[in-house]
Amino acid sequence: MSDREFSTSEVKKINKQREDYNSLYYMRRLIKSIEGLNLLLRKRREFWENYHVMHDEFVLWGRYLLTFRGTIQEIDQHYLCGNPVEITTLPDFMKIISSLRTKEVTNLPTRSCVCSKCHKLIKIEDIAKGNFEPCGTQFVHKIC
Repeated sequence: MSDREFSTSEVKKINKQREDYNSLYYMRRLIKSIEGLNLLLRKRREFWENYHVMHDEFVLWGRYLLTFRGTIQEIDQHYLCGNPVEITTLPDFMKIISSLRTKEVTNLPTRSCVCSKCHKLIKIEDIAKGNFEPCGTQFVHKIC
């Protein structure tokens, strides 16, 4: 925990919040939409900033790492055999790959975000497949 001392009731509240943001069930529900994914990331980041209590680390779609401090990183080598699971723990993911290289993701599309080239919505499926990239302050589909 942080340098600050917490009361027993505060510790219970902190642990309850941490359980929510470390629950595969809760996270699976949120990553069904872009707004849910952004909410999850914001809540994990705010929790870290407020309490400096580490999160468990998870891998989304075999492509993104949710870090202990509430950030998201892109996994450089995301080529896996078969379809990766929606979300898994980092230890379980490491059982199928030998090493992990990541880079920080600074911006994800938000709800109602459209491709600046084809003007179609960027969907949660595009994020899951890595089918988008930043273009200035906007996003484009990689296939456009």
